[in-house]
Amino acid sequence: MMKIFEIEKLIADFYEGKTSVAQEKELMHFFETQEVPPHLLADKELFQKIYNSCNEIEVPPHLEQKLSTFIDSLEKKEKTIKPHQERKINWHWISGIAAGLFLILSIGLYTHIEQQEPVLTDTYSNPKDAYKEAQKALLLVSINLNKGVSKLESAQKDMNKVNKILDERISE
Repeated sequence: MMKIFEIEKLIADFYEGKTSVAQEKELMHFFETQEVPPHLLADKELFQKIYNSCNEIEVPPHLEQKLSTFIDSLEKKEKTIKPHQERKINWHWISGIAAGLFLILSIGLYTHIEQQEPVLTDTYSNPKDAYKEAQKALLLVSINLNKGVSKLESAQKDMNKVNKILDERISE
Protein backbone atom coordinates (compact mmCIF):
# COMPACT_ATOMS: atom_id res chain seq x y z
CA MET A 1 0.00 0.00 0.00
CA MET A 2 1.40 3.38 -1.06
CA LYS A 3 1.59 6.33 1.26
CA ILE A 4 -0.18 9.58 0.40
CA PHE A 5 3.03 11.57 -0.20
CA GLU A 6 4.12 8.91 -2.74
CA ILE A 7 0.76 9.20 -4.50
CA GLU A 8 1.06 13.00 -4.54
CA LYS A 9 4.54 12.72 -6.06
CA LEU A 10 3.23 10.32 -8.73
CA ILE A 11 0.37 12.73 -9.51
CA ALA A 12 2.84 15.61 -9.87
CA ASP A 13 4.99 13.47 -12.18
CA PHE A 14 1.86 12.54 -14.16
CA TYR A 15 1.02 16.21 -14.77
CA GLU A 16 4.60 16.82 -15.89
CA GLY A 17 4.43 13.83 -18.26
CA LYS A 18 7.12 11.87 -16.43
CA THR A 19 5.14 8.76 -15.47
CA SER A 20 5.26 5.37 -17.12
CA VAL A 21 2.18 3.32 -18.02
CA ALA A 22 2.82 1.08 -14.99
CA GLN A 23 2.91 4.10 -12.66
CA GLU A 24 -0.32 5.43 -14.15
CA LYS A 25 -1.94 2.01 -13.57
CA GLU A 26 -0.77 2.18 -9.94
CA LEU A 27 -2.44 5.57 -9.60
CA MET A 28 -5.64 4.27 -11.16
CA HIS A 29 -5.58 1.22 -8.89
CA PHE A 30 -5.13 3.55 -5.88
CA PHE A 31 -8.07 5.70 -6.92
CA GLU A 32 -10.30 2.63 -7.47
CA THR A 33 -9.44 0.65 -4.35
CA GLN A 34 -8.40 3.10 -1.63
CA GLU A 35 -10.20 5.80 0.26
CA VAL A 36 -9.07 9.05 -1.34
CA PRO A 37 -8.33 12.14 0.78
CA PRO A 38 -10.52 15.17 0.00
CA HIS A 39 -7.69 17.18 -1.63
CA LEU A 40 -7.17 14.37 -4.21
CA LEU A 41 -10.83 13.93 -5.20
CA ALA A 42 -10.44 16.14 -8.29
CA ASP A 43 -7.49 14.02 -9.41
CA LYS A 44 -9.51 10.84 -8.85
CA GLU A 45 -12.31 12.19 -11.03
CA LEU A 46 -9.83 13.13 -13.76
CA PHE A 47 -8.20 9.69 -13.74
CA GLN A 48 -11.56 7.94 -13.90
CA LYS A 49 -12.63 10.05 -16.87
CA ILE A 50 -9.34 9.48 -18.69
CA TYR A 51 -9.19 5.72 -18.18
CA ASN A 52 -12.90 5.06 -18.69
CA SER A 53 -12.94 7.04 -21.94
CA CYS A 54 -9.81 5.22 -23.15
CA ASN A 55 -11.70 1.96 -23.15
CA GLU A 56 -14.52 3.44 -25.25
CA ILE A 57 -12.42 5.05 -28.01
CA GLU A 58 -11.91 3.13 -31.20
CA VAL A 59 -8.66 3.81 -33.00
CA PRO A 60 -9.19 4.17 -36.77
CA PRO A 61 -7.30 1.70 -38.94
CA HIS A 62 -3.93 2.88 -40.31
CA LEU A 63 -3.95 5.91 -37.97
CA GLU A 64 -0.37 5.26 -36.91
CA GLN A 65 0.77 5.10 -40.56
CA LYS A 66 -1.05 8.34 -41.43
CA LEU A 67 0.39 10.17 -38.41
CA SER A 68 3.87 8.91 -39.16
CA THR A 69 3.63 10.10 -42.78
CA PHE A 70 2.28 13.48 -41.69
CA ILE A 71 5.05 13.95 -39.12
CA ASP A 72 7.70 12.99 -41.68
CA SER A 73 6.33 15.54 -44.18
CA LEU A 74 6.38 18.27 -41.52
CA GLU A 75 9.95 17.36 -40.64
CA LYS A 76 11.00 17.63 -44.29
CA LYS A 77 9.36 21.06 -44.58
CA GLU A 78 11.07 22.19 -41.40
CA LYS A 79 14.46 21.03 -42.66
CA THR A 80 14.03 22.85 -45.98
CA ILE A 81 12.80 26.07 -44.38
CA LYS A 82 14.97 26.16 -41.28
CA PRO A 83 18.45 26.68 -42.84
CA HIS A 84 17.18 29.62 -44.89
CA GLN A 85 15.54 31.23 -41.85
CA GLU A 86 18.63 30.74 -39.71
CA ARG A 87 20.78 32.52 -42.29
CA LYS A 88 18.30 35.36 -42.47
CA ILE A 89 18.14 35.69 -38.69
CA ASN A 90 21.92 35.59 -38.44
CA TRP A 91 22.32 38.31 -41.07
CA HIS A 92 19.81 40.52 -39.29
CA TRP A 93 21.64 39.96 -36.05
CA ILE A 94 25.05 40.64 -37.58
CA SER A 95 23.89 43.74 -39.45
CA GLY A 96 22.33 45.08 -36.25
CA ILE A 97 25.59 44.65 -34.38
CA ALA A 98 27.56 46.24 -37.22
CA ALA A 99 25.21 49.24 -37.32
CA GLY A 100 25.48 49.65 -33.55
CA LEU A 101 29.28 49.50 -33.63
CA PHE A 102 29.39 51.98 -36.50
CA LEU A 103 27.15 54.37 -34.59
CA ILE A 104 29.22 54.09 -31.42
CA LEU A 105 32.49 54.59 -33.30
CA SER A 106 31.10 57.58 -35.21
CA ILE A 107 29.91 59.30 -32.05
CA GLY A 108 33.16 58.47 -30.24
CA LEU A 109 35.34 59.79 -33.03
CA TYR A 110 33.25 62.93 -33.42
CA THR A 111 33.47 63.79 -29.73
CA HIS A 112 37.16 62.94 -29.32
CA ILE A 113 38.53 64.65 -32.38
CA GLU A 114 39.03 68.25 -31.50
CA GLN A 115 37.67 70.56 -34.10
CA GLN A 116 40.27 73.17 -34.76
CA GLU A 117 39.07 76.71 -35.09
CA PRO A 118 40.31 78.45 -38.20
CA VAL A 119 43.27 80.65 -37.48
CA LEU A 120 43.42 83.92 -39.34
CA THR A 121 46.75 84.50 -40.99
CA ASP A 122 48.07 87.46 -42.88
CA THR A 123 48.01 87.10 -46.64
CA TYR A 124 50.45 89.94 -47.13
CA SER A 125 53.67 90.40 -45.29
CA ASN A 126 53.92 94.07 -46.31
CA PRO A 127 51.17 96.30 -44.79
CA LYS A 128 51.29 98.72 -47.75
CA ASP A 129 50.42 95.92 -50.19
CA ALA A 130 47.54 94.82 -47.94
CA TYR A 131 46.26 98.43 -47.80
CA LYS A 132 46.31 98.72 -51.61
CA GLU A 133 44.40 95.42 -52.02
CA ALA A 134 41.81 96.51 -49.44
CA GLN A 135 41.33 99.79 -51.32
CA LYS A 136 40.80 97.91 -54.59
CA ALA A 137 38.20 95.65 -52.97
CA LEU A 138 36.34 98.55 -51.39
CA LEU A 139 36.40 100.49 -54.68
CA LEU A 140 34.91 97.47 -56.49
CA VAL A 141 32.14 97.22 -53.84
CA SER A 142 31.46 100.94 -54.11
CA ILE A 143 31.19 100.84 -57.93
CA ASN A 144 28.72 97.94 -57.82
CA LEU A 145 26.71 99.58 -55.08
CA ASN A 146 26.50 102.82 -57.07
CA LYS A 147 25.26 100.86 -60.12
CA GLY A 148 22.50 99.37 -57.98
CA VAL A 149 21.58 102.76 -56.53
CA SER A 150 21.39 104.35 -60.00
CA LYS A 151 19.04 101.58 -61.15
CA LEU A 152 16.89 102.20 -58.07
CA GLU A 153 16.78 105.93 -58.89
CA SER A 154 15.68 105.12 -62.42
CA ALA A 155 12.99 102.78 -61.10
CA GLN A 156 11.87 105.47 -58.65
CA LYS A 157 11.46 107.97 -61.50
CA ASP A 158 9.35 105.44 -63.41
CA MET A 159 7.21 104.82 -60.31
CA ASN A 160 6.69 108.56 -59.87
CA LYS A 161 5.45 108.81 -63.48
CA VAL A 162 3.05 105.89 -62.94
CA ASN A 163 1.75 107.42 -59.70
CA LYS A 164 1.20 110.75 -61.44
CA ILE A 165 -0.78 109.08 -64.24
CA LEU A 166 -2.84 107.12 -61.71
CA ASP A 167 -3.60 110.25 -59.70
CA GLU A 168 -4.77 112.03 -62.85
CA ARG A 169 -7.03 109.10 -63.84
CA ILE A 170 -8.50 108.82 -60.37
CA SER A 171 -9.24 112.53 -60.07
CA GLU A 172 -11.11 112.66 -63.44
